[in-house]
Amino acid sequence: MKIVSPDVAVIGAGPVGCVTALAFARRGAKVTLLEAQPNNKKRLAGEWLHPSALEVLERLGVSLSPDTVNYDTGLGFVVFPDDGSKPIRLEYPSGAKGLSCEHNSIVSTLREAASDRKEIDFISHARVTRIQGQQLSVESFQQGDPFTVVADRIVGADGRASIARKAMGISHNPQPISYMAGVLLENVKLPFEGFGHVLLGGVGPALIYRIGENKVRMCLDVPLNVPKKLANLWDAYRSIIPSELLEAFRQALAENRVVWVANQHSSRTYYGRPGLSLVGDATGYFHPMTATGMTVGFMDAERLVESHSFKDYQNQRNFGTYVPEMLATTLYQVFCRDDESAVAIRRAIYQMWREDPTECFRTMHLLSGAQTNIFHFTGSFIKGLAIAVKSVFENNIATGQWRNLLRVSLAFAQWLRLPMTIAVSRFWKNPRGSMSLKEGV
Repeated sequence: MKIVSPDVAVIGAGPVGCVTALAFARRGAKVTLLEAQPNNKKRLAGEWLHPSALEVLERLGVSLSPDTVNYDTGLGFVVFPDDGSKPIRLEYPSGAKGLSCEHNSIVSTLREAASDRKEIDFISHARVTRIQGQQLSVESFQQGDPFTVVADRIVGADGRASIARKAMGISHNPQPISYMAGVLLENVKLPFEGFGHVLLGGVGPALIYRIGENKVRMCLDVPLNVPKKLANLWDAYRSIIPSELLEAFRQALAENRVVWVANQHSSRTYYGRPGLSLVGDATGYFHPMTATGMTVGFMDAERLVESHSFKDYQNQRNFGTYVPEMLATTLYQVFCRDDESAVAIRRAIYQMWREDPTECFRTMHLLSGAQTNIFHFTGSFIKGLAIAVKSVFENNIATGQWRNLLRVSLAFAQWLRLPMTIAVSRFWKNPRGSMSLKEGV
């Protein structure tokens, strides 16, 4: 049986796997990059890169060509509040820019970049069937005969169904949150070109952004208890969709230009073992509302290559990805729940963004991954919570609703459990507890 002996073996040639291979190759390592399903064109996957992700690509000498991205994109986000008030614009600080485009364009660009590096042996149609120590057993659907890869460093970049994670016996019990309906709109103009549009007030939040000169992606968060029917999408979201997009939305539903994926949560608790590291979704994932999946994965790859040991890598990413996970989880809770505590916190966030530009910049620093300091997140979180508590207390005291005040006070206390629960699961390897991410804190 043929034996291949690179310095590094990377399982999975998705965006994160390619970036991992490129990062090692740039350090002079010989890399074998294995991909089982090169022709599996995912119809709905990561399409937004924050500035931090583009900075990683720039350091690797990779850029998406002007032919691929010939439209305004990546300026930030505009939030459309559920109370019908004026949209709130959140721009990336210091002129930084992100990027949104079709997932397949990102994959193609990165695979081409990996194939062009002499240090990388990109083997497609190669499925890893077994991992024993530092040895991979590989089935080759293109070459016919199975072969073996032996490497001092193996990286599992093989996504949510990671064989690398399974080989280490790491339990994987993702928690269902909701469904995502990806709707493709054609030949429309967005209210705020270049920005992602976050629409609140439907049965779930919606995110809309441009992915091509004539293509716009609409991502609709659909609760688990809502049947996955096209008619339901129109009834549930038409009231929050900007008027200039309604006809295109209706047409897309009529032509069934809709794909469905499950939104799940799996805390980033394990990063592998010495000699076999995990990156990207293989380590864990959270709700895609903040569009941080690829960005966090790219930063995994860069930190792995720079780390002096596996322990160093694991410690860095445990702390470095806590804030992105907390931000995604907290914002989703705040934006989709309609109990009194959530509504009050949502109003408080709107107030902070409207009145304090510093809070806008802080939010975008945290969202983009440029800032992962827990104290920056905690400061904004506590400030918003304090504004919400003050408002609710004043209203309930003024109207004499003492029983309701006690009930809402207990609800506010529950919000403080969220960061602690994730911290326990992440830093002490304990179960995540009984908190339900789909039903509330």
